[in-house]
Amino acid sequence: MLASLGAELLKLRKRPSTWVLGCIWLAVTILLNYTLAYALLSNAPPPTVPEGTPKAQREQLREQQEEFREQQLEFLYPENLVSNLTPGFANLGAPIALILGALAVGSEYGWTTFKTVLTQRPGRLALFFGKLLALGILLALLVVLTFAAGAASGYVIAGLENAPAGWPAAGELASAIGAGGLILAVWAALGVLLATLLRSTALSIGIGLVYSLVLETIIFSLPIPNEAFRNAREFFPGQNSTFLADSFSGQTQTGFAPPEPPVDASQAALVLLAYAAAFILLAALVFGRRDVT
Repeated sequence: MLASLGAELLKLRKRPSTWVLGCIWLAVTILLNYTLAYALLSNAPPPTVPEGTPKAQREQLREQQEEFREQQLEFLYPENLVSNLTPGFANLGAPIALILGALAVGSEYGWTTFKTVLTQRPGRLALFFGKLLALGILLALLVVLTFAAGAASGYVIAGLENAPAGWPAAGELASAIGAGGLILAVWAALGVLLATLLRSTALSIGIGLVYSLVLETIIFSLPIPNEAFRNAREFFPGQNSTFLADSFSGQTQTGFAPPEPPVDASQAALVLLAYAAAFILLAALVFGRRDVT
């Protein structure tokens, strides 16, 4: 399997889509979480007050706005790295990982290269798990680069504001990295499964994106006052990805979602682990038994 791992890492490194998707993820994350947020806070207009407002009240409004601005800026500093970045893994990170997983397997069917590879020494399962391990290494690297880019952006903003820059607790940061990696792994595994079942890159990406971006959101946004319907959220990958990511920021579901708090991080992580294992085992079973042509 080590030979297969080396070959798959070389494929991922040489494939332009890997670099494009990784750069899109990092660029959008830094743009939305830091650049635009800092630009808006830095150029916020002064508070509008009616004419004739006493000077003391004007000064109070100005101080309140400045205090609010400082509170929002603190969220961009490195010590708040975890709460700022982790929720994004369940939003933009999920479709990016799904596309990477679908491309890793589906492109082999499109190029009809599986037949050639399987005539060589590696067996089917060795080839398949070597591909998954290479994909896992890529996702882990992407998570680490995300937090590294966020930390660098936070230090730049703190320097521009002449503010002291701290650092999140090591345990909190390690937990966030693990949570981000788990969320990406689940959706990448779903992409692998869809590509294995459908033997197509485009179709598997299309179905996966519809599910991850649209289907769960629509279903669980319906104002259905049914306890069983509300409790069903606890068993879907998209909902648990959001629960796990939001557990690092304290955010709760909005819109038509039920008012009760989401499941805790431990339960969400266990559900996601179960989904990841099920997706991988089912994909391996299908790949090992079905004709690859």
